[in-house]
Formats: sequence, C-alpha cells, structure tokens
Amino acid sequence: MRQHKTVVAVCAVLVAVGTATLLAQSGLADFGIHEADLKSHAVSSLVNGYVSVYPSRKTFNAANGSTRAAFVKNALMVVKAYTESAAFQAEYAKQRASAKPQPPATKGSPDDQYAKQLAEQQKSLAEMKANVAKMSPDMQKQMAPVIKQMEEQFAKQAKDPQMAAMMKQGYTMQAQGSQREYQQELAKYDERYPADPKVLIAKRLHQFLDLTSNMPWSAKLVPAGGGQMRFADPQLESKSSEWKMCFRAGKDAVDAARAFSTDWLRQMGK
Repeated sequence: MRQHKTVVAVCAVLVAVGTATLLAQSGLADFGIHEADLKSHAVSSLVNGYVSVYPSRKTFNAANGSTRAAFVKNALMVVKAYTESAAFQAEYAKQRASAKPQPPATKGSPDDQYAKQLAEQQKSLAEMKANVAKMSPDMQKQMAPVIKQMEEQFAKQAKDPQMAAMMKQGYTMQAQGSQREYQQELAKYDERYPADPKVLIAKRLHQFLDLTSNMPWSAKLVPAGGGQMRFADPQLESKSSEWKMCFRAGKDAVDAARAFSTDWLRQMGK
C-alpha cells in the first residue's frame, strides 16, 4: 500500500467518522494533535467527511495496538463532547447559514422585462446617433443607412405582437429554469447541511461502519518498490485510500472506533 503524504493511518478513523474537532487531553497531545487546529476544522470536517489535521505518523506507527486503541477512543470521546457543545452548535449554524444558496434575482414580470428591452434598444440607438453626429460628414453619410435600418427594425419589433409574445415566453421559461436550478441547489444544500447536525454525524458514523465492515486483517502485503507495500490481492489493492488508511490503522484502533461509533449511534437513536 502507498502512504498518502503524511497522513497517519488512524486519521482514516476520524475521517470516516467525519467529525475532527477538539483536542483530547488523555495523551493525544503526544500524537501531535493541537486543539486550535482541530477546532478550526470542526464543521468543515463534518460536512466534507475528512480532516486536514493529522496525528504524527511516526508516533502512531511506533505505538502498540492497545495504545492506538486508547488514542482513538480518547479522540472520539472528545469529538463527541465537542459536537454536543454550544460552541459547536453555534459554529455549525453560522457556516450552514453562510452556505445557503441565494434565490434567483427578481427581474420583474415578462411584460416588465420586455418593456425594459425596448427601452434599452432605444437608448442604444440614441447613443449611436449621438456618436455618429460627432463624426466627419463622410462617415455620417456611411452610417446613415445603418441607423435607418436599426430604427426600422426596432419599430417593427415594438409593433409585432408575435415577437412580443415570443420574447415574453422566453423570459418566463428563463425564470422557471432559474427556479428549478435554485430548488436543486437547495436540495443539495439540505443534504450537505441538515438543520440538525446529528443527522450528518450519524451519516458519517454509518459510512465508517460500512467502510470497515469485515476488514481482512490477515490480508497479505508484498513489496511495491520504494519502500512501499501493496496488497497481494488486486481487489484489495483497488480499494479506496480511506479503506487502506483504516487497514493501516490496525485492528485494535479500528475495533475501538467501531465500538465507539456503534454506541454513539445507539445514544442518538440513529
């Protein structure tokens, strides 16, 4: 398996849980986790499903299974406590409000928009006439047919009921299309930022449990060159980077996270 930059294997546990947050005080500082960094990424980690603050890979790799399990359990205990705090709720609400899609701008009724277009045409024509009046006599003579053609075209359009109906229908369809897009964006927004963050927390916990179900801990690894390892089984090697990080975290760490996640879901009734 290939290491992913400096990502420690256990971060996959926190990634899949989807709520990287607060500093755990029971030895987590020894793994290079800092409170300020974790707090600043709390909501984004929950929403996006990954964290950008990671434990020390060197320290984690050197730890035995029970130490890794304790680290994960301590981390998730503080994660859970923070997501239940007023500070987290306030920050989530703030970011949720900021991310909400804005409704399409009101452009007026089709009649208003059509009248505005006709007025803009007349304004454009008047500006062209003013500019032509500043030109040389020869240029004015050359531009006269152009201006006349525009005058006739605009006058014809203004008196054509079929043209008016077609333009107004176009404005109506455009408004309907904008409203459909807005509703689609709202649906995506509600899924990404549910009103109750517990819904999102539960989603991340279920994703983690699904991801780590029936992990093949005895799977064979073979050298991949450059000091890296890969799965001998091509199907396992084709697994996602998140799955591989969970495998690298080891059975003790993942089992601890699965047990905590299951109990957390039970407490939330999810």
